Amino acid sequence: MRLTFVYFAIASMLFAIGCKKEEVKVTPSGYEYVMHTNSDGRKAKPGDYVYFHAQMRNGDSVFYASREMGATAPFLQIPTEEAELGFGSRKPSPVEEVLRLMAVGDSVTIFINIDTLPNKPPGFENAKVMYYDVVAIDIKNAEEFAIANEKQREEERVKREAAQARVPEIAAMVSKTISDYVGGKLGSQIKTTASGLKYILHDPGNGKSAKADKLVSVQYYGALRDGNMFDNSFERGVAFTFQLGKGQVIPGWDEGIALLKEGGKATLFIPAELGYGAAGSPPVIPENAELIFYVELEKAN
Repeated sequence: MRLTFVYFAIASMLFAIGCKKEEVKVTPSGYEYVMHTNSDGRKAKPGDYVYFHAQMRNGDSVFYASREMGATAPFLQIPTEEAELGFGSRKPSPVEEVLRLMAVGDSVTIFINIDTLPNKPPGFENAKVMYYDVVAIDIKNAEEFAIANEKQREEERVKREAAQARVPEIAAMVSKTISDYVGGKLGSQIKTTASGLKYILHDPGNGKSAKADKLVSVQYYGALRDGNMFDNSFERGVAFTFQLGKGQVIPGWDEGIALLKEGGKATLFIPAELGYGAAGSPPVIPENAELIFYVELEKAN
């Protein structure tokens, strides 16, 4: 699998030309790295939080990329001197060490000797070196970090309550759809795929397309053919996130969500063979159950 994104275009290009043309440096703990960009901007101080994105490469093949895993960038806090002393002989991670050297926008490639790892990650069985690209995207002191966290919690609360407030509306809509479906009143509104999945596309969406191997976040309301609701994310107020096309959900979901773009809305009529099969999923899903899901694609990465 090969993944690329803008922030590492420079790093990948420089590596292709040959990292030997850049000065290879060594961190205090012995990790080799090259600094592709090294600006004069603010560097992190002990106690600061550094937000970053990273990708793990075997040559030019990327096996992990934080940008592909979700909207929130990972971060690390730079330990204070007291905290470092408290860890005794703890060896800092290579990312922790290079983040101390970086300003926002700086990019680095760290060379990690595979033989120093306890286990070889998938895709690196025959590799000698793992290339770990890192780009710093933000630096916050403790006060800025606390303010940002509080703002994020408030935004999540508002979003959660807004989703929960929609439950009666969604329930009524799904009930009406099922009634019309069972009564044969939906006619040409329903489309059918080659696999037997039936669906109504209420709104295709206008954002990013849901793509295989990428994370998607979906709000959903699931009911049986008799109208009984068995699960829904609106009630919890939090979208369900999974990796599309990897069998992490029932086949009808993998196929149906792939029809949408961000903001898209659909009703999926999933036959048992694309759901939980002849056995069902007792005690919630009975045998040979057709499932009806109203879904909204909230986020596609």
